[in-house]
Amino acid sequence: LSPIWQKLLRASDQFIVYRASIAGPTVIAGYHWFNDWGRDTLIALPGLALVPQRFELAKGLLETFGRYCHYGLIPNVFPDAGGEPFYNSIDAALWWIETLGLYLEVTQDWEFLAEQYPVVQQIHKAFVGSTRYDIQVDSTDGLVSWDTRNEALTWMDAVVGGQPVTPRRGKPVEINALWYSALCWASRWAEILSEQQPPAESTRLVKQARRYIEQAKQVQFSLQKFWNPQLGYLYDTIEPDDRRNSQIRPNAILALSLRHCGFSQQHGRQILDKATSSLLTPYGLRSLDRSDPEYIGIYLGNSEQRDRAYHQGTVWSWLIGPFIRAWERFYPEEPLPFDWQPLLDHFLNDACIGSISEIFDGDEPHHPRGAIAQAWSVAEVIRHYRS
Repeated sequence: LSPIWQKLLRASDQFIVYRASIAGPTVIAGYHWFNDWGRDTLIALPGLALVPQRFELAKGLLETFGRYCHYGLIPNVFPDAGGEPFYNSIDAALWWIETLGLYLEVTQDWEFLAEQYPVVQQIHKAFVGSTRYDIQVDSTDGLVSWDTRNEALTWMDAVVGGQPVTPRRGKPVEINALWYSALCWASRWAEILSEQQPPAESTRLVKQARRYIEQAKQVQFSLQKFWNPQLGYLYDTIEPDDRRNSQIRPNAILALSLRHCGFSQQHGRQILDKATSSLLTPYGLRSLDRSDPEYIGIYLGNSEQRDRAYHQGTVWSWLIGPFIRAWERFYPEEPLPFDWQPLLDHFLNDACIGSISEIFDGDEPHHPRGAIAQAWSVAEVIRHYRS
């Protein structure tokens, strides 16, 4: 292993902890003020556990979060002893399915799949039938929608004065890309499990697989509603009244980066071209295009001012991972338009030496901000950096 690799792995170890209140492993999202967050843990899991082949850890994390699935949702925040988990996340359950898929792909651990498959069914049933926060599948187009005022359920979850800064009610693009990928995984898993069951159960699973794939086809067709031909990009959200939000945000890149992708080669390349010119920096992707009137380029001030900037232009280093996955899918022959050196220099010499900051200013020179060591920032570098 190269010295940088060893340092990255050492950095990753610092986030993995045991939580007594849930009697299982978990991941501290960032130091020095974050606790363990469902979404962050699941996004960081491939880099923290699958790439370094810590398969027991990966399994333990998936098992812990699966055990706390309730209302078809996975907790975003675990309580300390005696408290209730917070289920205020529309995407943690879908990230759980995506990450379970990546784990199974590497390990072929079909016994674990059989154990966890009821959780997959529970999530599917809750999304289709409606669950908390008015999360449900729209029966007309098969897309996932939600509509609860004063809540922020996606990863862009800053709230100021009781109001979400980036509301994203309706049908957010990356949520529906995750939903499509989840249906593709579920169909494949039902098929695999059907081969190991007695005839009656096997027939039921084969029918289930067929139903999931039919749904996935409908969702893939409906995902094309997100295409914005004027900008050559994806709408960020289709709002509850069917208006389209055309802000240039990195959620379109998340939609291109999942294991199953519902977008064409032509659209994928246009989206990447736009993101490269508008969002890409040496430290990750901006959360909003610089030319947007709502863009805030410096993350400074009191907590309210900082929260207003958090997803309105601030650079998130974890997003370099989805960008690279999307690039490798749609431009496999082209060199990656990203130089690792500035981010590695930051890792070795800047802020918290030997770790990677949560966020950076959207404006040059992109000062590091936020938590000084962030799990998913480190995890995504481990996932893609090749020395």
